[in-house]
Amino acid sequence: MVNDQFYTIGHVSRICGISIQTLRYYDKLGLVSPSRTDPFTHYRYYSNMDILVVKIVQDLKMLRLSLEEIGSILKQRGLEGLSSALKEKRNETLMEISYLQLAAASIEHRIGQLDSLKILNEKLAEKHILIELKVLSERIVAFERKRAVCGMEASILRVTQLFDKLETHGLTSQGPIMSIYHENLLTFDRSDSDIEICIPLSVNALQYPFVRALPSGVYITATYSGLPNEESCKNVYLQLMDWISQHGYAECGPVIEQYVVDLSQMRDPSEFIVELQIPVKEVLTL
Repeated sequence: MVNDQFYTIGHVSRICGISIQTLRYYDKLGLVSPSRTDPFTHYRYYSNMDILVVKIVQDLKMLRLSLEEIGSILKQRGLEGLSSALKEKRNETLMEISYLQLAAASIEHRIGQLDSLKILNEKLAEKHILIELKVLSERIVAFERKRAVCGMEASILRVTQLFDKLETHGLTSQGPIMSIYHENLLTFDRSDSDIEICIPLSVNALQYPFVRALPSGVYITATYSGLPNEESCKNVYLQLMDWISQHGYAECGPVIEQYVVDLSQMRDPSEFIVELQIPVKEVLTL
């Protein structure tokens, strides 16, 4: 330190609790530069005002302003520029908070799904197929329906494209992926089948042409483990049709195949849990 009003970079580092490297970076950016240069030694020194500017930069960084934004504020001077910058940062922060709240809710929902999967795995360890009559609520889904090859690789491609569409429109998925068979499961041609791919959504977004509602209703369901294929799908379907005929019900809509696994598990077919869902209605008997 030359005198009581000028300070070396090391002294400023200790006063402000900031590294020398950071001070040099601020100097390089033109945010805060030493205001005095000794004519004989060419050493550069910070003034009291320079230290104040360093503290201002630190204060604004605490408000999560970028160095670029801080530089713009320092150049403008005055309250108007600062007020405008802070309002913009406040709105940006509120949007980020909203996004993080949605992310936290999605994570909580995912944890609940994983806990349910653990319980389901325990049940399937006792029974190969778990048949249940369920009342399912309305489900809002993004969908893509077309005639295509029925197979794992083809389905993954279609699901990926549908996820890309959700991201483009700012929509969030929530729940297991589904395939809906608009064909007879026992006779359809797997090389050219009318299959609808669906991804459940976390919000009602029926304003989009690729979003629709799956109606609420009574479904007979069969849950089983393993990768779905032609043989397993037909076998489970036949068991459900047998249950339907024995209990006085009739089919009243297309069959839904729901992959009751976390998305991260879909890389390993051995971890698949599949639920076949058939909408049914009671048959009146005289």
